[in-house]
Amino acid sequence: MAMRSPKEMKLHETIIRSVAGIYDSQKNAQQVLTNLDKPLAVLKGITVDIIVKNPITLIFKVETETSVTEGEGIAWKAISEQLGTFFLLVPHPLKADAMRIIAKLGVKNIRLCFYMINENKLKFTGLP
Repeated sequence: MAMRSPKEMKLHETIIRSVAGIYDSQKNAQQVLTNLDKPLAVLKGITVDIIVKNPITLIFKVETETSVTEGEGIAWKAISEQLGTFFLLVPHPLKADAMRIIAKLGVKNIRLCFYMINENKLKFTGLP
């Protein structure tokens, strides 16, 4: 689990709430689970950040500026091997770093999505 500063923890929570809100209200998902209030986003004993059921299950892992690391990459690999395809949401400026880690560790079953803050607004690209 990544060690985040209080500012990054707040950003991490904001991203999770924003993505959950997109699937809950705009995409009318049947169920959206997160770990913000209770540990609900857990599959086969593996904790992720968001699970969306609509009717297929979408799994999301959210990273922040300091958590796009090889150490976290090991967790990405475990998620992909045990749960299958999942979506990794990283800051857009760290796209190349995330891709390098994925290639180096041979992580399969992973789809990259990105976020950025532009004019104080959170913008997402690549969400399924």
